[in-house]
Amino acid sequence: MRLPMKLSRVALLILVSAMRVTAQDTTHTANLRPTLEGRIAQVVLCDGSSLFGRVTDVTATTVRLASSVGDVSIPRSSIASVKQVDATAIHDGQIWPEDPSRTRLFFAPTGRMLRTGEDYFADAYIFFPSLQYGVTDRVTIGGGMSVFPGAGLDEQLYYVTPKVSVYATPGVNVAVGVLAAGAKSISDQTPVGLGYGVATFGGEDASVTTGAGFGFSRAKASSAAVLMLGGSQRVSKSVALVSENYYFSTGSGELLFSGGTRFMGDRLAVDIALIGCSSCGLVLAPYLSFIYRW
Repeated sequence: MRLPMKLSRVALLILVSAMRVTAQDTTHTANLRPTLEGRIAQVVLCDGSSLFGRVTDVTATTVRLASSVGDVSIPRSSIASVKQVDATAIHDGQIWPEDPSRTRLFFAPTGRMLRTGEDYFADAYIFFPSLQYGVTDRVTIGGGMSVFPGAGLDEQLYYVTPKVSVYATPGVNVAVGVLAAGAKSISDQTPVGLGYGVATFGGEDASVTTGAGFGFSRAKASSAAVLMLGGSQRVSKSVALVSENYYFSTGSGELLFSGGTRFMGDRLAVDIALIGCSSCGLVLAPYLSFIYRW
């Protein structure tokens, strides 16, 4: 009886060890696949070193990596993690994090969309928080409300910001959307807002965005157009320069211009800028906002 019991214990130990190995592999490389076109794999080894290249073959025990110095076969047990990123995200052997605020400039949207299931929390001037969610790769829905201290709920401003992609490639992204706002205290005049179309040209590190929109209110649509031109330029791993400018066709025409800096991390982006207008003289207003992407 003792021998079968010992064999049972040995079998149990083997099973537990196999489960541990499988669990470790699931955490690290179980979902590993050959690298997609236009992507680069960052393979982090258990000793902390990193290798960059394209994963060309995956077996039960090894991963084949093609890099600039040749092909290498890496034991899966020595891999701590594998991450696939766009090839353009590699700069001097470092991965630059994706701009958490890539779907907008300061206030205006870009033609880029949130991906399915992505979401972020944004707040401008502290008093204007909002949430955005990627329903699909082509549909984003968002909204928020003002939080003015001392004002009741019926005095706060409520807004929704749906956006739909109509064309998407790595270098050109076009979308249409609506910014609609209302307040209970002035419900006879609201909703008011802006219907727009916007196009972004360029890659993740440098792009130009242009757009046009027409205002509307509960009473009627406006014939006055709003034209927008802006862009962003990445200057380092964590810093980008951003500009957003408007022309309003009402009256003699009004220009609104802005420029500032975006500080970026893996999930957080903070925008600091100055805003001026053609009728404001030398007066410039500060702008502050942030986005946190989950």
